[in-house]
Amino acid sequence: MTEEQKPLSKKEQKRLSKKATKDGTKNEKPSTQTPTKNATPTQPNEVMYFLANASKDCDASRKSAIASIALNVKLLRAPPSLISTIPTFFNGPTLLTSSASSVAFGGNGITKALSLVASNSNDSVMVEEWLEVERTALRSSCTAKGRKAALALVENALRNGSGRYLVSDSLTIADIAIVVTLSNQKVAVSDVIQTYLDMHTSSPVFTEGSTLLDALVPPPPVDVSTNPSLILVVNSVIHKAIMSLVPLGVTVPDVVVEKCKQLKFGDYQCKEAMPIFAQMKASGTLPPGVQSQSELAQSIVNQIPEDNPVVDSLKVNGPGFILCKIKASHLQQQINKMMNSADIGQEPKVPIPTDLHGKDDVVVVDFSSPNIAKEMHVGHLRSTIIGESVCRILEFAGSDVKRVNHVGDWGTQFGMLITYLKESCPDFGDGKSDGVNIGDLTQFYKNAKARFDEDSEFKKTSQLNVVKLQSGDEECKGIWQLLCDISRIEFEKVYKRLDITVEECGESFYNDKIAQVIEEFDKAGHISIEEGGAKCVFVPKFRIPLMLQKSDGGFGYDSTDMTAMKYRLSNLNASRIVYITDFSQGDHFKMCFAAGEKMGWLDAKKHQLEHIGFGTVMGEDGKRFKTRSGDTVRLVDLLDEAVSRMEKSLHERIGEGKANISSEQVPEVAASMGYGAVKYFDLHRNPKSNYQFSYDKMLDTNGNTAVYLLYAHARLESICTKGLVEHNIDVNEIVKKKNVNILLEHPAERNLAFHMLMFADMIEEVLKDLYPSRVCEFLYSLSVAVSAFLNNCQVLKSPEMESRLLLCHSSAIVMRQCFDLLAIRHVKSI
Repeated sequence: MTEEQKPLSKKEQKRLSKKATKDGTKNEKPSTQTPTKNATPTQPNEVMYFLANASKDCDASRKSAIASIALNVKLLRAPPSLISTIPTFFNGPTLLTSSASSVAFGGNGITKALSLVASNSNDSVMVEEWLEVERTALRSSCTAKGRKAALALVENALRNGSGRYLVSDSLTIADIAIVVTLSNQKVAVSDVIQTYLDMHTSSPVFTEGSTLLDALVPPPPVDVSTNPSLILVVNSVIHKAIMSLVPLGVTVPDVVVEKCKQLKFGDYQCKEAMPIFAQMKASGTLPPGVQSQSELAQSIVNQIPEDNPVVDSLKVNGPGFILCKIKASHLQQQINKMMNSADIGQEPKVPIPTDLHGKDDVVVVDFSSPNIAKEMHVGHLRSTIIGESVCRILEFAGSDVKRVNHVGDWGTQFGMLITYLKESCPDFGDGKSDGVNIGDLTQFYKNAKARFDEDSEFKKTSQLNVVKLQSGDEECKGIWQLLCDISRIEFEKVYKRLDITVEECGESFYNDKIAQVIEEFDKAGHISIEEGGAKCVFVPKFRIPLMLQKSDGGFGYDSTDMTAMKYRLSNLNASRIVYITDFSQGDHFKMCFAAGEKMGWLDAKKHQLEHIGFGTVMGEDGKRFKTRSGDTVRLVDLLDEAVSRMEKSLHERIGEGKANISSEQVPEVAASMGYGAVKYFDLHRNPKSNYQFSYDKMLDTNGNTAVYLLYAHARLESICTKGLVEHNIDVNEIVKKKNVNILLEHPAERNLAFHMLMFADMIEEVLKDLYPSRVCEFLYSLSVAVSAFLNNCQVLKSPEMESRLLLCHSSAIVMRQCFDLLAIRHVKSI
C-alpha cells in the first residue's frame, strides 16, 4: 500500500466521523430537499409534498414557498425522479406528492392545495374571491383599468378592516397572493396599500419564505464538457450517485464535495455519507447490507460508472470519506479548449464561471480617499492597492465598476488652511502658486493646526472662512481650488507608480445634496433632535447615533456618507457598494448601512453593501510604521525605495552573469518588480490582519513573494523563446491557428493543468468577499506546480517538446491574468 492510500488511524476516523456528522447537520449550503422551519423529520409512511420547476423570479414559486411557511406544511424540492412524472405540456411550478402524483399547478393552485392539507388553514369563500381578483385584475398582464378597480377594492377592504389583512384578522393565502404580485410590480399604490405591503414583505413569514424559495430552486444543470468549474463537474457526478441511493425526504446539500486540503490524498473529497447515514438509519431506510458509514460511502462509489468523463481514483477512506481525482483526459480537454479559444490578435481567455457571462451589474468601489493638502502616506497604501485589485476582479467578472476616490476636500480644516495661507503666502490667493508644492502645504497644514489650537483669534477667523467657503466666497473658493489642484498632481504621482485608476468624487460633491437627505429622514420620522439641536439618527445595536447635522448647523462624515450612499443607490443605480478603509471605521459603516435599511433604501434582494476593513502597516519593531524621526512615511518615498533596492539587486545579477536583461532595461524591470513586491506583500494576506513592513522579505527571490512569482513567469517565457529560436516551435503561431494539442501524460503535467483550471472556482470564491489574497494564494500554488513540472519534465529536446512548450505558454497566460487582477506588471525577462 502506497503512502497516498494509507488509511486513517481508528482514533482519527472516530474524530472525523463525529465532526463530519456534526458539520452535515449544520450545513449552511442550500439543500436539495430542505424542510420548512421547525419541521419534524420525515417518517417512512408520511405523505411528503414537493415543489417542481421553482424559479426565484417566479411569483408562483414565491407564493408557494411563503404559503409553506405560513401554513406549516413541509415543502421540499422535487428530485428528478418526480419531475419526470409531470405532464410534458406544463413546465411551471408544480406541487407533487411522494406517490408521484401531480396535485396542483400554478401559484394560486398550489397555495390552495397547501391550505387544504394544513392544520391551521383559514380558507373561505372570501379568500377564493380575492384570489380570483388577483388572478384576473392585478397581474401585470391585466388591463390598467381592471388593475385600478382592483386596487380600489384592496384599499377599501384594508380601510374597513384592520389594515393588516384582507380577510378576518389573520394572514390568508389571499394576502400572500396579492402581496407577492403587487410587491413585484413597479406601479404606484396608495399609502394604505403600501403600508400593507411593507408590513408583510418585512415579516418573518415572508422573509423565511424567501429563504425557503432559495432552497426550492434547483441549481442550474452542469454540462461537464463545457462548464469551467472543476468543483461543479466533480460535484455533478458524485451528487447524482448519492441521489440514486437516498430515499425521498433525506436532505442532501447541493454541493457535496470540497477540495482536499492535502492533495496527496486526492483532488476532492465528499463527506456527506456520514450525515446521510445518520438520517437513513433514523428513518429505517438504509440500503440492504449497509450497516456503517463507510459501507454507505462505498455504495455511493459503486454508483459511479468507471467510464464517467470526470473522476477516477475513487476510494473510501476513514469513517466514510470519498476521495477522488479528476481524470487527466478531462483536464486535457479543458486546457486545450482554453488554448484554442483565442480571438484574432489576442491571447486565449482564461475561463470564468458560467453564471458570470453577460453580467452587467453596477458596483461602486470607494477606495484610496486621501485628504486634500496632505501628502499620501503609508496609511493610504492598503486602501489604494486593495481597492485597485477589487475593481479589477469585479471588472473581470463583468461588473460595471465605478471607481470612486472619496477625497477629503471639504470641511472645517479648510478654514484654518485658507487663513494660514493668506497670512503666510499673500500672493497664493491671487493665483500665483509658482513654487508651492504639496511638501510645503503639508508643513503648512501642521503649522496651521498649531495656530488653530493655540490662537483664539486665528481660530475665529478660520471658522469665518469656513462659512465664507461654504457660501461661495470667490477668494476662499479660489484658494480651496488651488489646494485641490496641487494635491491632485501629487496624488497622481503615486497613482501612476502603482497603475491606479480612480475617479474623484469627493466630499464637496455631496455638500448641496445633504439637506435633502436630512429632510427625507425627517419626513420618515427617523430624526431625533439631541442636545444643542443636533439632528441624529439612532439605529439598532448602537447607543451612539449618526449625526446628520451638528448643533451649529454644520455637516460631518455621517452627513456626507449617508448622502453618498443615497446618490450611489439612486443616481448610479448601484447594486453593490464596497467601502475600503481601515478597520476602525467598521462600526461607522455598520451604522450607515443600518440607517439605509431603516429608510427603505436597501432591498436585500437587490443590494449588497460591504466594508473591507484592513489592518495597520507596522514597522519591524511591531509599532505603526514611521520614519526614524517619528514622522509618517511618505508613500512616494516608500515606493521609490523598493525600486531602488530592486535596481541594485538586478545590477548585481547582471554583473554575475545571471540576468537576461541589459543595464538599460533595469529601471523598467526594477519598477515593475519593486512596485509589484510592495503590492503583493500586502495583498497576499488577509486584509484584516496587521503586518510588518519589510523590504528584505518582500524582495526575497524565494517564497511567497512577487519577486519569486515574476521570476517563475520569466522562466516560462524564456523556455518558450528558446523553443522558437533553437527549435522553431512558435507557440503563438500554434495558438493563432487553433492547433493546440496538449497531452497530460506525466503526473506533473496533470498536476499543473489541474492548478491552472482551478481558476474559475477561485474567481467564484473571491467574488464572495473580494479578498485579493485568494488570487495570491491561487497564483502562488500555480507557481509551485510550475516549478514541480519544470523539475520533473524535460521540455526542450524532449519527444513531448511541443506539448510541453504549449503547457508552459498556457501557464504563463494564467499567471499574467492573475498579475493583472492584482495590478502587478509582469515582465518577460529578468
